[in-house]
Amino acid sequence: QKAYGQAVEDNELKPIAHPRLGPEVLELEEDGSFDVEFEVPLKPEFELPEYKGLSTDSELEPVLDEQIDSALDELRRGQSSPTEAGDEGVDEHGFVVADLTFETGGKSVLDREGIRLGPLSPPPGVDNEVFKEGLIGAKEGDTLEFPMEIPDFVEDEEARGAAGTCKLSVKNAMKLVPPTDDELLALFEDEVSDMDALRSFLKARLEENAQQREDQRIEALLLDLVLEKTTIDIPGPMLEQQTKSRLQQVEQQMRSQDASEEDIEKAMEEGKEGAEADARKGLKALLVVERIGENESLLVDSDDMDEELENIAMRNQSDLEEVRKYYSQNNLGQRLAIEILEKKVRRFLRESAEIKGPA
Repeated sequence: QKAYGQAVEDNELKPIAHPRLGPEVLELEEDGSFDVEFEVPLKPEFELPEYKGLSTDSELEPVLDEQIDSALDELRRGQSSPTEAGDEGVDEHGFVVADLTFETGGKSVLDREGIRLGPLSPPPGVDNEVFKEGLIGAKEGDTLEFPMEIPDFVEDEEARGAAGTCKLSVKNAMKLVPPTDDELLALFEDEVSDMDALRSFLKARLEENAQQREDQRIEALLLDLVLEKTTIDIPGPMLEQQTKSRLQQVEQQMRSQDASEEDIEKAMEEGKEGAEADARKGLKALLVVERIGENESLLVDSDDMDEELENIAMRNQSDLEEVRKYYSQNNLGQRLAIEILEKKVRRFLRESAEIKGPA
């Protein structure tokens, strides 16, 4: 390792990957010395096009009153309290607690007790609209039946895909009662004082989310523009390695779904060309991002890594130390650093671009 590092430094090499040499390639001399030859794939030389000051149009649209109304309705639904539906039965936003049975050929192939179902969440194999129409108005004690196609997860293999019936025995029929305006305002404590202030608060949130989506769209567009204008001869061994890695992911996924060897082999053959194209684009993007990062001194430091790990932990509602341990044990630190660098480069491209307002 010491000799390799010295050789890389002395010859000013820029490896794109490092060799892995086992003891079997080393032929020791009597005095303990050895010679070994191996190939090191180098980062290809290429010229970057002009990437600062690119021009594009913004597609950001203003937040409409209808969007604020929808956000307010969604907030009310999220804070609604369940209560018995009574004689009115279940409405579109209500739900039932029911015993469920899948039947086909005169026999039951699945039984579940106490399943919660709403008009907009049908059981697998039941048509969405048929279920919605049939469940709205359901009351406690009702027995409902829906035509269905038996899903693939039932234990009886012969029943899978067959026509059948979904039976529901309704134990509880519930509706959701939205909060009053005062109850809604209480959720925000001192942030808002009345409904007009709440609407302004929601509007600001919607505008912020819309701006984030537009920023991401523009960043992706600008990076694609740079990639389109960049010509890079990707090293064959690395392209082959990345293509193989992508195909292996497809294979693992299909095996986890109990696909046959014939189907796996067919998918691997049909997907080879697409996997190679994706690998080429991914490697090209990696090289371009690294080069722009070097040119603009967009460094990734320990603070960046810590902040990103904290964000990952927050998004997944996980303990930070558990996330840190997972990334360490699975050697994902370099991948994380590349992802952070790409975010910095994307943001740099956007902030240095000329973005015209929406038409």
